[in-house]
Amino acid sequence: MPTSEPAAIRSVAVWINVFVPFDLPGTTVRMRRGPHAGRSALDVGSALLLTDQRAFSRDPRAASRMHSHVRIDLSAGEPVVTIRHRVDPATACHRRTGDVVRQSRPSGRGMTAQVTSRDPVVVSLDCVAGVPIPDVPPALRELAYRGTITYRLAGRLLAVDLMVGMFPATEGYGSVNDGNGIIMFRQASLPIAAGQAPVGALRRIRSNFSDGDGSGFFPDV
Repeated sequence: MPTSEPAAIRSVAVWINVFVPFDLPGTTVRMRRGPHAGRSALDVGSALLLTDQRAFSRDPRAASRMHSHVRIDLSAGEPVVTIRHRVDPATACHRRTGDVVRQSRPSGRGMTAQVTSRDPVVVSLDCVAGVPIPDVPPALRELAYRGTITYRLAGRLLAVDLMVGMFPATEGYGSVNDGNGIIMFRQASLPIAAGQAPVGALRRIRSNFSDGDGSGFFPDV
């Protein structure tokens, strides 16, 4: 039942990650030697590329190839939108010795976003990045997500409408008042070898959540 006085919403946040999972059957191998022994890696031919050493995670600090965080501050009446992007370093290791042969941070210049409306709040994302390691498959040279994040103040409705890649994995979460994130979407990687993965943002994601009961929280479904 709706509460008599809906809880105040001070802020809404959404974060999106593209990451290489710890375990991709038939694609990842376990490092046997070197400083990263025991960790998982993708065999990219000339080297072994470390994965992000994780499965799906709500933690916005979790290692990712690409990360975007959109926060809408509602505490002052007019929405104030803050957008942050992050790209984490990529590490390639020698196939035989396991020694690190290259570590580099991708450029974040291709990750852009803008506020196109404030009532409702609409943020448009156009984000492209890549793994700056020689000989990586095309799907890792062009990681991408594009689309919109919308928050309707009157209806307390949060929505995403995105195109995301099919390799490796993509996830999105939303939270109210800086609370724990609810799962907006989780898209596992295609169960194929990295070299066979399609390039670009080809998969449509649509997700809607409403704080219809006035609790100040989105339902975790």
